[in-house]
Amino acid sequence: MGRGLPSVFVGVALALSLASTGCQPLYGAKPEKLRNPEKKKRPPPAPDAVVEIKYLEDCQTNFRDDPKRVSRDTTGSNSLVETGDNTLAQADKTKEPQSQAQLISVAIDKYINALKKDPYNAEATLKLALAYDRVLRKGCALKLLARLPLLEANQTYRSRAKQAADQVSDSKEWFRGYRKEAVAAAGR
Repeated sequence: MGRGLPSVFVGVALALSLASTGCQPLYGAKPEKLRNPEKKKRPPPAPDAVVEIKYLEDCQTNFRDDPKRVSRDTTGSNSLVETGDNTLAQADKTKEPQSQAQLISVAIDKYINALKKDPYNAEATLKLALAYDRVLRKGCALKLLARLPLLEANQTYRSRAKQAADQVSDSKEWFRGYRKEAVAAAGR
């Protein structure tokens, strides 16, 4: 009979412990009421970051050759200018930056060869200056634009050089980063 007595005590102890805790909620006290978080003010929009474009100021090119040794091929020069224009038009349509850079480089080569065929071609001079501006070669672009007043001083090339220089002063989109210098270099 000694065996039944401890199990009775355990049963009574268990009943008392359940009776004393039976009225409390199972997971503790009543939960706190949830509050909405405070609304934070949005930070003011950041001012548009001004991107500074770094132009190459120097130019290693010599645009003055001995005029007695020059042989002019005007039709060959004009066809190279047209080819350069078409290549730049393709570069504008291309979305991939690497292909675009290659096409601009090819166009620059076409304009350089056009000036080799006819160093007095004002249109090739202007187009090469614009192409150099696209690749941020400010120094070379300004040197080329400075050739336009020299060409305008010569009676033979005056009309085309004047037309090219007028285009520089009329086109507000060209040479944006250094517009005043470009217009001054073109003699306007």
